[in-house]
Amino acid sequence: MISAIRILVFLLAIAGSYNVHAAAVKFKPLAVAGQDSRNVPLKSPEGVACGPATVLVSDTGNGRLVRYSLVNDDLKDGAEIRLSQISYPLRARLTPKGEALVLDGKSRKIVRVAADNSFAGYLEPQNVPAPASIVTRSLTIDARGNIYLVDILGERLLVLDPNGVFTRQIPFPADSGYISDVAVDQQGAILILDSQKDQVFRAASNENTFKVMAKDLRNYLFYAVSIETDSRGRVYLVDQNDNGVILLGQDGAFLGRYLNFGWKPGQVFYPAQGCLAGNDIFVIADRDNSRVQLFKLQ
Repeated sequence: MISAIRILVFLLAIAGSYNVHAAAVKFKPLAVAGQDSRNVPLKSPEGVACGPATVLVSDTGNGRLVRYSLVNDDLKDGAEIRLSQISYPLRARLTPKGEALVLDGKSRKIVRVAADNSFAGYLEPQNVPAPASIVTRSLTIDARGNIYLVDILGERLLVLDPNGVFTRQIPFPADSGYISDVAVDQQGAILILDSQKDQVFRAASNENTFKVMAKDLRNYLFYAVSIETDSRGRVYLVDQNDNGVILLGQDGAFLGRYLNFGWKPGQVFYPAQGCLAGNDIFVIADRDNSRVQLFKLQ
């Protein structure tokens, strides 16, 4: 059954109620990928992980990963990765060495996938202070290979070194709602997304508390589920329920809203995650269209 929210979104789209503000960048539609190299269709992909020349898709409905090569602003190959340790991939991130960390939604474990697409073990966080149990909602990896985990059970952001050894933790803000995603900018600042209260928090590389970076975003979005940042410190929020992308400046100011609801190339339907690949390409897991879309940022 289609939810009342989706019906409302559909009616708003038909009525032309999507208001795109003055844009700081442009989203130019590029490639669309809806199948792998063997023509097996993607099914409800929940996540995308970007490298300079690689896009790894969490093909959630099919219980697998699909690794594409990014060539001339297009997706090529589409190699299937099917591992018994991954049955419901939600989020994945690529390490600087070309390996991947994949969060499985059923086991709640984080699986290491080698560069040759083989199983390389589980991420086993070491020396983590109480509570010892961790429930990861999302993760990211910085340029040095350090790992950042959104631990919704411990209500904290955990930082591990590339080997999984604990180095730091930052508690979620006391007035936060539901922290759903994390990003790290080029200066090492950590950004977390509060989907429930429509706000973004930031902690500099030398800080142990989060401060509000952007709030009162409900005027521009419905329910953001993904956060990404570019080399200029701008922040991209994927709005799942209102089918779009919100751009914030490095000071948290609203800069623009992009995309809208639909099935045509360049439109999205319940997008689940976005990431930045090489050559200023923004990649979106277009979940309910069962595809991945590429956009050139101009």
